[in-house]
Amino acid sequence: MPVYRPSPIDHEQAEQMREIAEKARQLLRQAAPDTFLGRKTCEPPPKLDHQE
Repeated sequence: MPVYRPSPIDHEQAEQMREIAEKARQLLRQAAPDTFLGRKTCEPPPKLDHQE
């Protein structure tokens, strides 16, 4: 039975996959963004009355 020996390319790819998985875990830990378009996060500037 042949013995599989990982090549340096396999090691690099495995490291990249670990980094991607860690980034994904960090993103999943964050709160979900609020997508409600009608929500007011700040007050709009006051409207100016143009009386001429």
